[in-house]
Parts: sequence; C-alpha cells; structure tokens
Amino acid sequence: MGLAPFTEADFVLSKEKRAEITAGLTERQAFMVNHWMDLHEVINRGDWDGMDAFFNTETMTYDNPNRPDLGTYHVWKTSPQGLYTTFPPGIYRTLKAWGRGEDEICVLCHHHGKHTGGPYMGVQPTGNELNVLWFSWLRFRDDKIDHIYSISDVLTMLKDLEVIEVPQPVDPYK
Repeated sequence: MGLAPFTEADFVLSKEKRAEITAGLTERQAFMVNHWMDLHEVINRGDWDGMDAFFNTETMTYDNPNRPDLGTYHVWKTSPQGLYTTFPPGIYRTLKAWGRGEDEICVLCHHHGKHTGGPYMGVQPTGNELNVLWFSWLRFRDDKIDHIYSISDVLTMLKDLEVIEVPQPVDPYK
C-alpha cells in the first residue's frame, strides 16, 4: 500500500509533525488542518460527545460515493463509532494537507485497526489489519466543519478484510 512502517504512537502527532503537515499553508488553512487533526485525537479516544464541537452539527453534509447513506452529520457520526468498535484500536491520522482559500482544505489520511471487535459486512472478526488511505475535501463555516467529501481505498480494504476476493492485477491490455 505504500505506507511506511508505523506504530500506534505515530497516530499522536507531535507539534513538529503537525508543523510539517501544515507547512506552506496560510494561517487560516493551517487552523483548519489542525482542527481536523484535533478531531482525530478526539475520535481516537472514542469521545463521541466531544467530536460534536468540531462540526456545524445541524447543517454539516457528507458525500462519499461508497457510502451515500451517510448524508447528514448525525447519520455520518455512526460510521466512526462503528469503525472504532469493529476495528480496535480504530485510530486515524493525517498524512498530508492542502488548502484553497479561506474555507477549504484537502487531507490525505490513514485509518488503522484490527478486525477483532465484531462482524463487518457479514465476515466475523479475522484479526486482519485495516489500513485505509483516504482523501477528504472539507469546507468550513464559522470555524467548524460544514461539509466533507471523502473517497477511500475501499477495494483494498474489502480484500484485506476478506470480504471479497480480488484477482491480482495483470496487464489489462493483453
């Protein structure tokens, strides 16, 4: 997958790592990225009430072509909760960030866990690792997240979790 070796400690981002991630961004863009990384720390602790402070909970929308059922904040919030219990330790981190203007950022993130907490898509816990990379485009309003569009490597995730079998790539043009 291209991830460098890591430990669970890598999911608690130091001030130096946060500065590296936000290097080159405007002060406002760095604020938004740090807001996102602070949210990850709250989710990584399983603080479901605490995560509400990061969002415009009544207006936030979520788009993801793999999860069209998660359109509002209150519905979307169930997804990190389910991942947290199904794939403990269920931890998130930001790897890279980009900004556009005063209300938009894009982040490359990593979610890690182990399939030990319960069934996933009908598959009983296998102990297999979950290592999903994803991009999120976030829009802010009044210093809070108001919209998220995410796209993740679901195919690799489903393969790694033994939900589906995926033929290994060959030259598709032969």
